[in-house]
Amino acid sequence: MFKVKTGRVLVARKPSEKEVAEIAAKLMTTYSQSKADKMKMRLMANELLRLLKPNLSYKDLYELTGIPESVLCRYARGSIIPSFEQAASILAKIALSIDIGFFVKELVEREKSPVIDLLRVLKDPYISRLLSVMLLLELTGKEVTKIVVTAEAVLPVASFLSTEFNAPIVLVKRKSYPGIQYYSTMVMRSPKEIENLYLDRDLLGRKDKVLVLADVVYSGKTLSSVLDMIGKSRAEVVDVVAILGLGEAWKMRLEDQGVKVLTTIPFTI
Repeated sequence: MFKVKTGRVLVARKPSEKEVAEIAAKLMTTYSQSKADKMKMRLMANELLRLLKPNLSYKDLYELTGIPESVLCRYARGSIIPSFEQAASILAKIALSIDIGFFVKELVEREKSPVIDLLRVLKDPYISRLLSVMLLLELTGKEVTKIVVTAEAVLPVASFLSTEFNAPIVLVKRKSYPGIQYYSTMVMRSPKEIENLYLDRDLLGRKDKVLVLADVVYSGKTLSSVLDMIGKSRAEVVDVVAILGLGEAWKMRLEDQGVKVLTTIPFTI
């Protein structure tokens, strides 16, 4: 566990050599299509080190990567960039070591807000960029053609992933407009409150491979309804990621949907 300069905590584990080799191999396969792709991955390693540096010392980064502090310093400053193989190793070790979910939980709790609003957490460009890079590493090797976003709070993260995957963003809407065809559903919040959700029909099709990105799951009703709408389009859902889970109620509703929740906070609905 690293106690970092701002008071945040990053929990780290020591991955096995086999785990690192598997992730590194996947990264090299994904980014080996052209010289531009290889350079993109090398620069990504520099960027990730630079993003971590404000909150981790070079000694901490050495413990994570095994690379001498003097070299890490030059990487983080952008004076030099790692080789293709070294970059894959750096990205794999950091992705397997950093508990980004614990990091998010710490940030949410530090807000001390009576309302859980990820916009308050992701307002920091450092946080949204770091989260985006870590999610990209998690999704390495998967084909994504569309990113369905359930709330505006995760648009900063979705925008980065959209660029990396060259995949348009499809936002779940709470209001319909004349002249546009939608997949739609109703979510019953309470006996007196019903919310309508809409997805543009012309933006999803059977050939699409969809990443679903959600901000917060409480009961799981919204996310389950969104997945049902995507099912109507016959698009393939390749992954479902929610940044934060509150309580336990959502687990039963989403247990068969393969939803990945980065971190959970005890909460009673």
